[in-house]
Amino acid sequence: MQPTPEIASFWREFAVQEAAFFQLPPAERVEQINALASQYLHGVTLEVLGAPDVPRLKLVLTAHGHIEFFPLLSQVAGAAPALAHFGVTAFRARSPEADFSIQMDGLELSTSEVMVALEQDDGRVALELHFKPEVPEALAEQARHMAFIMLDHVLGEYDFAVKVGAIDFVTPAPDAPVSWTPLSALAQVFDTYWVETLGRTGIFPTGEAHWEGMELQFNCAVDDSGNEIELDDFAWGDDDTVTEDASDAQEAGFVAVNLSADAVAMRADLATAWTLDLPVADEDAQARAQALQDQAGMLLQQMHQGLMVLTLTKEGRRQALYYVVDEALARQTLAPLLVRLEAADAEIKVSFDPAWSGYFEYAGYLA
Repeated sequence: MQPTPEIASFWREFAVQEAAFFQLPPAERVEQINALASQYLHGVTLEVLGAPDVPRLKLVLTAHGHIEFFPLLSQVAGAAPALAHFGVTAFRARSPEADFSIQMDGLELSTSEVMVALEQDDGRVALELHFKPEVPEALAEQARHMAFIMLDHVLGEYDFAVKVGAIDFVTPAPDAPVSWTPLSALAQVFDTYWVETLGRTGIFPTGEAHWEGMELQFNCAVDDSGNEIELDDFAWGDDDTVTEDASDAQEAGFVAVNLSADAVAMRADLATAWTLDLPVADEDAQARAQALQDQAGMLLQQMHQGLMVLTLTKEGRRQALYYVVDEALARQTLAPLLVRLEAADAEIKVSFDPAWSGYFEYAGYLA
């Protein structure tokens, strides 16, 4: 993929000033590099790592955990030229030393004093935290902020932003059967939980896929917990007048989920959601759409370029969702299929979805 004009301009200017940047004192170096980046790369911050006397420094591109800028980070890093004094990498990595402390506004907190428990959270990992010893109430909010900073350093920017779901600070019950881990030891426990408990081996599934399906009702009334509300024959407006028949307002659909795909869910190189949406006016069109979408899935998976994770049929259309390594490569691989007559009215939608939210929106009900 060709870099955008903004990315190309940034690296061109950086290369011109590289030697001057390298000679600057550390604080001034970071300031001037980011002043240049702010002209071209919105949402990207650059950090510089390395001792003062080393001949080559590391330039780390970070979005401070803001997922919407992650594609830009990868594009900028991928477009970096060969530099004499700087190596370039995207995303803040895990700290090589996880047992550390930080101090802010008079409060010092160590990773060994932050206790963490792991739970499942719609495909991601939910974290419960508490401090040991307890932090005074007046400093609790500050301590929580410091804990988030520590989590980013212990798990790394990408894993913390993508793989971690809800985070709650709790007061643990003395007799609760919860396994607590100090934050200083979390990285290995987290990785083991990811593979052994969630089954995320990162290995492409082989053999016959495990598909499960369910019927859906769209536009139905739900309560605050998301449970469907049983309605009378009519829906009523605020002034107790009939607005429409409730059964007419609901739309039926069917979703089928490839649960075998869970093994590679949220793999960093499968962050692009690619949807092939086809019209299915009748049963024959439905069969043709299914055959085409299944062939697309087989082609992508055979080449380890992606895989089909679910299909959704509603309102006269059948959508197949794939997670792919690269959008352009997927289009190239599937080009012979997309010129077929049955793909004439196809709609292709692409989005960056590293947490696989499109998959887990339905997979959680079937796993």
